[in-house]
Amino acid sequence: MAFRKTRFYAAIELPRPINCLITFASVILGGWLGIHNITEPLIFAALSAALITAGGNALNDLCGITEDRINKPHRPLPSGRLSLGIARIEMGIFLLAGILLALPLPTPALAIALIAIACLILYNTYLKRVPLIGNLTVSALGGLAFLYGGAAVENMSAPYLIAGFAFLFHLGRELLKDLEDSAGDRQLSGGTVPISWGENTARILITGIFAILIIATPLPALLGIYSSIYLCLIVLLNLLLIFVLIRLWQKDALGYLNKLLKAGMLLGLTAFIFS
Repeated sequence: MAFRKTRFYAAIELPRPINCLITFASVILGGWLGIHNITEPLIFAALSAALITAGGNALNDLCGITEDRINKPHRPLPSGRLSLGIARIEMGIFLLAGILLALPLPTPALAIALIAIACLILYNTYLKRVPLIGNLTVSALGGLAFLYGGAAVENMSAPYLIAGFAFLFHLGRELLKDLEDSAGDRQLSGGTVPISWGENTARILITGIFAILIIATPLPALLGIYSSIYLCLIVLLNLLLIFVLIRLWQKDALGYLNKLLKAGMLLGLTAFIFS
């Protein structure tokens, strides 16, 4: 009974539910910015994106079990709490359900869902071993979630700004995760930016990306496009980014910095809700 309970919790943990919820919220926000309403197609798109994210996370763990034994031994697969067979079944169900929910959506939205799945497969089987290109792919998917919401309500112009900010935020975070995971990533046949180009190069890239965000994100409020509430929340987010950069160059433990950045995602979403 205890083993079954452990396996059940591991099956829930595999798709990383918090990441799926963030994706769900991103799609909803992308559509909301376009029409200021939550429609049935938008809910379908958000559920579809969350399920595709879940399938992609399962695929990521299946393809990355070798390095996870070093970097993330507590995860369901390297810890032995979940079998590879169950993980494959979960992955297939999530991806299939995500596509089925996307079928009734407008053609551009369905195309985005198919592109996202293709990118997830390509990333996990090959691109994660290519310095920077893999990071760019995952970051593009982070921005694409907002455009998916816009496509679902047939207004893709409104979420372009947040999609651009999300792309940069994800890119900095992905590079930071590569720094954190360097020990296990050395098991890969290719290499990440810290392994192939050096850890200081990765730090310089992260600093440049977050510096652009710190400068650019207040501009919509300063130009009168967004509200003062947006500006206050963005200032908080930028203070968090500054703290992360300080600790990054002090070569501090990186795991908790990535957790802070995940909280920063929620803060950024909240800022745009009140924009």
